[in-house]
Amino acid sequence: MSIPFLWGISTFWIVYGILGVLGIQKIPEKYKYKSWTPDYIRMNGIAYLLLGGCWFILGFVLRALSLPLLQELGLGLLFALPAVGYALYADRKTKAWRRQANEEWKRKKQEK
Repeated sequence: MSIPFLWGISTFWIVYGILGVLGIQKIPEKYKYKSWTPDYIRMNGIAYLLLGGCWFILGFVLRALSLPLLQELGLGLLFALPAVGYALYADRKTKAWRRQANEEWKRKKQEK
């Protein structure tokens, strides 16, 4: 795995996560302008920050250790677990909100 590429992609996720925490993120149109939209964007931003931060640290670990590709990929999955865990938590918390928005979106499309 290329360490500069890993640092580049993790930097992208960190910046996108910071934008999410600040409330500036691209989300589907059907989720915009709801009372829960800022919380939804913030939760997505935190998940991206966790992923980017963990992979950035992974870049330093891989730079210090010389490992076979399969072990590097395993470490990549291991370092992604905090972000995956938080994303599952956020998904569970926002599922009802998103389901309601999807139903409203479908009704609005049928009326047109």
